[in-house]
Amino acid sequence: MNPYLKRIRWRLLWISFACLVLALGSFGLNQWVYAASDDQCSWVVENKKIVIREILPEGVAEEAGLLEGDELVKIQGRAFQPTLEGTLKAQRFINEKPAGAYLAYTVKRQGRQILIPIRLVKPLDLVQLTLLLNGILAWAISLLVVLSAPERKTSRHFFYLAATALLMSGATVSGNAPTAMQIGVSLMATVAGALLAPLWIHFFLRFPHAFPLRRNRRFLLAIYGTFASLALIQLLLRLWFIFSDGVLRTPAGAAPQGALKATLSAFGVLPIPLYGGIALAGLGFFLAGTFRTHERLRRALLPSLIVAAVLCLDLLAWSLLQAKYGDSLLFRRQVFIFMLPAPLLPLSFAYAIFRHGLFDVRKALLRWVSYMAILALTVAGYLGGLAWAFSHLSSIPPGWAGALIGLLALPLGWALRRVLRGIRKRFRRDFSSTRDIVLSAVREPRKRFSEEALLKSLRRALSEAFQPQLLEVLPIEARQIMLPAAEATDRDDRRVNFPPQPLRLPPGLLRLARENRELVLGLGSEEADWIREQGEGLRAHVDALEAQLLLLIIAGDHAHSAVLLGGKYAELNYGREDRELLREVALAAGQVLETAMMHQRLLAQERLSQELDTARRIQEGLITSHLPPIPGFQVALRLEPALETGGDLLFVKRRPSGTWLAAVGDICGKGLAAALYMAQATALLEQAAQRVDQSLEEMLGSLDHTLRQLLGQRGFLTLVLLEWDEQGNYRLARAGHPGALMLQGMSEDSSTEMVPHGRGLGLRPAGPGDWEVVEGVLPPKGWMVLYSDGLSEAMNREGELYGTDRLCNQLRRLWGTGSPRAACEAVFQDVAAFDTQNRDDRTLFILGREHP
Repeated sequence: MNPYLKRIRWRLLWISFACLVLALGSFGLNQWVYAASDDQCSWVVENKKIVIREILPEGVAEEAGLLEGDELVKIQGRAFQPTLEGTLKAQRFINEKPAGAYLAYTVKRQGRQILIPIRLVKPLDLVQLTLLLNGILAWAISLLVVLSAPERKTSRHFFYLAATALLMSGATVSGNAPTAMQIGVSLMATVAGALLAPLWIHFFLRFPHAFPLRRNRRFLLAIYGTFASLALIQLLLRLWFIFSDGVLRTPAGAAPQGALKATLSAFGVLPIPLYGGIALAGLGFFLAGTFRTHERLRRALLPSLIVAAVLCLDLLAWSLLQAKYGDSLLFRRQVFIFMLPAPLLPLSFAYAIFRHGLFDVRKALLRWVSYMAILALTVAGYLGGLAWAFSHLSSIPPGWAGALIGLLALPLGWALRRVLRGIRKRFRRDFSSTRDIVLSAVREPRKRFSEEALLKSLRRALSEAFQPQLLEVLPIEARQIMLPAAEATDRDDRRVNFPPQPLRLPPGLLRLARENRELVLGLGSEEADWIREQGEGLRAHVDALEAQLLLLIIAGDHAHSAVLLGGKYAELNYGREDRELLREVALAAGQVLETAMMHQRLLAQERLSQELDTARRIQEGLITSHLPPIPGFQVALRLEPALETGGDLLFVKRRPSGTWLAAVGDICGKGLAAALYMAQATALLEQAAQRVDQSLEEMLGSLDHTLRQLLGQRGFLTLVLLEWDEQGNYRLARAGHPGALMLQGMSEDSSTEMVPHGRGLGLRPAGPGDWEVVEGVLPPKGWMVLYSDGLSEAMNREGELYGTDRLCNQLRRLWGTGSPRAACEAVFQDVAAFDTQNRDDRTLFILGREHP
């Protein structure tokens, strides 16, 4: 199962366990352990007397002969002060007595004192019993709903509301409870009071119609904050009441007066209109949401709507009667009548769920009922067998009896396990066949290397397994999918056409899909708030498609495809097991797609490698790598690209006039694109070198104009040109490239860097090149060195550049060998050992004049 859903289920089970234990524990303690004895009459202090105000009809007080208006003098010989504290002490004295005990009441009637014995009783609290049964019923229904669809926010919200109602049913305390229990129950009442009303209105903001107000953080914070504050104040008042022995007293011991008394009175009355207003507001949202949904859901929820309206009227009637007859003993004992219709609300929801399939709980209910029935029968048979055995085999020693109990439990547990596994397998038989059909789409080896074949097979398998009314496999491009066209009817039965439009997948949704494998997304209004955030039109489009689920297929970290699914078998919803199966299919499909995409990438890389190898061979053919012997000169040259192909230019050509032309250049960029531009520049140089009458300045101007048309907005070429004849006369021009080095010896003053000014070629906007040409004579044993910035800008681990000075020093040191070729190889080796983080194309050209 999805780890996210596992966490949800464990959280729901712990909440269920806690609420059920607290509610049942509170009820049991109140009704049996700490149940208060009662004389079934009420008292009031009048004219400094304790007077019996009301006697419950057919109660023990009436049977004993007490009359309304009798003055209570003593109870069991003990007199109590005619104050509120006195009456509370008397009540606690009665509550502590066991059921069936007799107390002698001394009363004064018409001036005479009469001794009347009264038998005390412990009546069942019907109000708490009614609330408990209602809470258990709502909790059981909500638990079935949330176990069948834990991924739906509506089902979880329904469960939280029912669990809070269950907790509220235990938030009462008897008059005989100890202080610790009173504090615990007060905390339960605080939690339930803080959550019940906000959850009620929040649930109907989400279901049956998703109102935009449910996303309004300020509104929700105001609702939850208001009731949390009110519950906290009520907790403080309860604690004050508990630690003051039932009478509110200031630290000075006096009763609250003035503003404090008015404030306490206001807080005693304020909860009633607040809770009543929230109940009516929730009913209003329920009513508005019901009539804004489709016809099928409207018919399903109509009984629940009627019951909710009746309960609100019942609550209103109780509030009005409470305000008028709240002090009446008879009213307090019969108030449970107002609670009797409360179970109708969860029952009406249960009817809607089972009758109209709002949630898929039939299978879950049948399974759990079967499990519990078999477990109950097994335990009953086991205990009954033990009881029979011990009643007929009393001669067995206790030690052997214990061993027999343990030994009998082992085969019984094994048999129970086999039975439960068989029932579970029977429940999952249809599901298993569906699983085999769907997973077969991604298990065929022939589909593993073709994305298109895999998606077609997956579509066919989903169609066969679920027969959905809508099935679309859509590519995800730029984090969005294109919804197909749809048609629907509005409330006036007019046709509304929806053209294809994009549905954007939020980044957070995709991140959750990648990290937590949340690959199955519900598209209902209560599950997909992200759709409504993109506009009501898009929400209406999804509703018109009647799409229930969106299945994301993630290949690696890339969202590859999405599958839109309508209701299975044309009308049913997808249950928890269906979603888990679809999630498993999405995971498997993503892994296979990743394999197919990797296979395609490998094929593409192989083709690219072959193309790059071809390009490299073509570029090597364009680069001058070998020269015929030049009388009187030694030439060394080398070009080493950073990648398979590079953007450095190395060109040496003899011109028709008999002079030689050498060029070293650098196209901006690296790789294949730079190599293509370099090939174009080499071809232009080839053409220019064949013209006898074209000088270096004209050559650079022609290249500048042509390259500006060929290169992009940011493309350019740096170039250095060297032309020389047999007598050693040279002409040097530079276009933005590093200058040339001329060496005549090993000392520092024997090397010269020549940097004639000139603008790079192909730069935009066009401007004057202003190329300077330097002329001179290369002396015997002298070297002229042209290089690219891949040598001088090499960088070591410390961030230090190789630099022109280091290059000069190395060349001067190698000048003494008299071999330009040896020097060229040595320089490349030194730079390669130095460079660690700035790999670039490297080019070096050395022209050495021999000694005559």
